[in-house]
Amino acid sequence: MVSFFTTYLSVPTDEMGEKHGWGIRRRWLAAAILVLLLGVILVTLTIYFAITSYRQSSKDGLRAQDECRNTTHLLQRQLTRTQDSLLQAETQANSCNQTVVALQDALEKKVAQALEQQALISELKDEVMMLKQELQSLRTQKEAPSSVQVSSGCSTVLSSLLLLTMSLCLAF
Repeated sequence: MVSFFTTYLSVPTDEMGEKHGWGIRRRWLAAAILVLLLGVILVTLTIYFAITSYRQSSKDGLRAQDECRNTTHLLQRQLTRTQDSLLQAETQANSCNQTVVALQDALEKKVAQALEQQALISELKDEVMMLKQELQSLRTQKEAPSSVQVSSGCSTVLSSLLLLTMSLCLAF
């Protein structure tokens, strides 16, 4: 009995070598094409994902740039408002300082006027005292009733009282 494994078909060696060699070349060629195709697919996918990632990072960068620009504009507006407020505060402070100086000058003038009025009142008091003394002396001299002395004493008293009244009116 002849085993199946031991039986060979008779094929000429030339044909067998050609078929066998050509088959290996086809397989290598198919494998090379498959590897080349796989490489092209991988490179294409890598490029696609790189572009997608770049687009996303570009969008993120533009978004961040817009946020920075908006924040910068907001800060510039706030700075401008703050500078305007500071300028107004400085203007008000200068105005207040000028008002204080003017009020101090007016107060000094009023104090000087008050001192002058007090001096005038003191003089008038002295004059009233003198007039009272003069009136007292006139009363004591009543013993000699001469019309000249009475009329001159009255006119002196009247003129002194008139002067006192005018001074008091002018003081207030």
